[in-house]
Amino acid sequence: MRTYSTSEIAGIMEIHPNTVMLYEKWGYIAPVERKINGYRVYTETHLEQIKLVRMALRSDWIKYYMKFEVSNIIRSAAQGDLIKAYELSREYLMHIQNEKNNELKVMKVIQEILKSDSLEEKNIQLNRNGAAKLLGVSINIIINWERYGLLEVPRSKNGYRVYGENEIKLLRVIKALRQENYRTQCICRMLKKLKSKYNGNDMLLSEETEDSGDWLLSFMSEAERDAKELIDYIGKLISKKQDV
Repeated sequence: MRTYSTSEIAGIMEIHPNTVMLYEKWGYIAPVERKINGYRVYTETHLEQIKLVRMALRSDWIKYYMKFEVSNIIRSAAQGDLIKAYELSREYLMHIQNEKNNELKVMKVIQEILKSDSLEEKNIQLNRNGAAKLLGVSINIIINWERYGLLEVPRSKNGYRVYGENEIKLLRVIKALRQENYRTQCICRMLKKLKSKYNGNDMLLSEETEDSGDWLLSFMSEAERDAKELIDYIGKLISKKQDV
């Protein structure tokens, strides 16, 4: 049986050697034997497991609770229980497909926010405290959203942040997505889609949207594709194991 060093297996998978060792530490691959000098010795099984890990972690835009499902799939495979990993991956795919359907409802809510024409918010100019009160969230939440790069707020001549109609709508969109447990990376990508649609126009959030909200969907379709590929890969590993 062919074996690999840490640097060799990292090179094959095009990842950093430290990442390979972290996978072992996290239980994402089976325990690795050491030589007398302490060097790790990886096998073809480890290579297959790392391929599975990379495939499973490809969709980094999935919701928080799905990360636990992915971890369970990976750890089951690392423990040699491919049947369980296969079953868990099929359940994971079903959850993705359900979320994809639910996402259409969320997009309708977001479109209503974008198309809203509230007189109370016309020409509005609020400080951060006022914006937080209007949205019903704490100031710290808005600070975190800004810190994560979810929005940029213009400043007045004296340097204070000014939240106008566009910023308030954007905050409402972020709040709606947060309430649906979308991860920060996913929200960032969705907001980029939103901004690119309006070409960075200052009024990008107050213009009419298209009848279909498909353009604003997150990357659940890609997550669905990746999950199907993962299921297929685990199925091939099971068949390979049965043929031995």
